[in-house]
Amino acid sequence: MKPTIINHPFHVIKLDYVSEAPLSTLEQEAIEKYVELHNGSQAYKDVLTRLHTYYTGTDKILQQCQGIFNNLQNEYLLLTPMLHYLQEGGPLTDNEIESIDESERVCYDTQPLLTELHNFNHSYDVYIDGLRAAEQEFATVEKQQEQLEQLFDVFDDKYFSPIIRDYKNMEIDICTLDENFDDFRGAFSDLIHFVDKMYEARAAFLDQHIQLHNKIVELDKDIVALFAAINGEDAN
Repeated sequence: MKPTIINHPFHVIKLDYVSEAPLSTLEQEAIEKYVELHNGSQAYKDVLTRLHTYYTGTDKILQQCQGIFNNLQNEYLLLTPMLHYLQEGGPLTDNEIESIDESERVCYDTQPLLTELHNFNHSYDVYIDGLRAAEQEFATVEKQQEQLEQLFDVFDDKYFSPIIRDYKNMEIDICTLDENFDDFRGAFSDLIHFVDKMYEARAAFLDQHIQLHNKIVELDKDIVALFAAINGEDAN
C-alpha cells in the first residue's frame, strides 16, 4: 500500500505499510481516531491563539478607554469646586455666586460631563463585550486540555500499544507509527508550553484592566455624589 500522508495543520500524519494487504479493523479505527486527535489538538490551538492574540492586543482599546476616562474625570473635576457649596445648601443665588472667588467659580452646566459619560459608557461597553467573550472562552481551556490528555491516553491504550504489541499481524509499519506518534506528542507538548504564555499574557492584561476598573468604580461614586448634591438628594 502507498504511504498515508495527511498534511494536517497541526502535525503531518505519515504512515508506511508492510504490504499491500488491507488494514485490520483495529488499524482502520486507529487512523480515524488519530486524525480526530489531531483535529482536537488543532481546535485547542486555535482557542489558545485567539486568547493570546486578544490578551496581547488590547493595549489600543484600553488606551482609548483610559483616554475617554480621563476626559470624563476632567469634566467631573471642573464641577467639583462647587460641590461643597451644593452640599451645604443647594444651588447658589446670583449674589452668592458673585461672592465666590473666580478661581472657584464653575458653572452648573453638567452637559459636558454627561456627554463624556455617554462616550465612555459606549467605548467601555464595546471593550467589556470583547473581554466577556474572551473570558468565557478562557473558562473552557483547562477542561479542553484535560479532555485531550484523556484522549491521548485512550489512543495509546486502545490503539497504539495494541498495534505495537501485535506488530507481526499488522500492516502499519510500527517504526513510522512510533516516530509519527512521538512527533505528535512533541507538538502537543509545545502547545502546552504555549498555554503558559497565554496565561502570562492574560495576567499582564488583567493588571491593566483592574487598574482601570478601580478608577471607574471610584469616579462612579464621585459622580453619583455630585448629581445627588445637585438634585438635593442624599447620595447614600
